[in-house]
Amino acid sequence: MDRFQRLMYWLAWFGIMPFIITLSLSIRGQSLFDNRGEQLFIIYSVIICSFMAGSLWGQAVYSENQSRSIIKVLASNAIALLVFGGLLAGLADHQMLVLLAIGYLATLIIECINTEPLADGRVKSYLSMRAIVTLAVFILHCFLYASLKIT
Repeated sequence: MDRFQRLMYWLAWFGIMPFIITLSLSIRGQSLFDNRGEQLFIIYSVIICSFMAGSLWGQAVYSENQSRSIIKVLASNAIALLVFGGLLAGLADHQMLVLLAIGYLATLIIECINTEPLADGRVKSYLSMRAIVTLAVFILHCFLYASLKIT
């Protein structure tokens, strides 16, 4: 694994930390900057989900397969606009968590289905890491959802 790949892996895992911190705040009923933990979790999640959807656009730019590129560009916009729209529409916290979880899974599925493999295995390694990190993020969304339903 080269230096760049290691950096990507570390950043992906460090990106989960704000989810864990804000989930912890929510479960304890604490606030930060006058925002409840679940609000901060959802805001951060909208940013990250939009970022991950945007990465589909970036991949499409360098793809030689035009039909796969079209799917990625359309999905990129649809996912980012849906999660941002949900936030602007004032969806309830539990509704936003479901929408975001779907956004993460959709981004991963579209990326896995529409990414051409490279001979050196970089794509496979990246997609494996993405699947694991997405699963972790999905589970954290489920934990927050469950904690909101209990209270």
